[in-house]
Amino acid sequence: MRKPAAWLVLCMALTPGCAAKQPIPLDCVTQEVVVYVDGELLAKNPDVLELRADEPHKLYFKRPGHEPQLVVLDSTTGPDGKPQLSPANVCVALKPIGLERELTIEAGDDDKP
Repeated sequence: MRKPAAWLVLCMALTPGCAAKQPIPLDCVTQEVVVYVDGELLAKNPDVLELRADEPHKLYFKRPGHEPQLVVLDSTTGPDGKPQLSPANVCVALKPIGLERELTIEAGDDDKP
């Protein structure tokens, strides 16, 4: 006797495309920066990455003449019991090689004193 429903559930569980994905905004990442996700080079820098939330990921950013930066996204259990990635957004500021100082510019509201 066949149990097609059980087979379908098993197939869905083993199919990687069925895992929940989480959008990860790439704030502050310019087009000159080369981005690798889990060791794979992205052909184009997206504004948002769609990554599986049930596993950790490594994001590697590099640009000629600048120090590379590695960001690790950890998979944790959220308050709703579902997996989520942390940090939830990524902003990188690659430092030029050889400079001891880092320039950080923050933008704010003009209305605030």
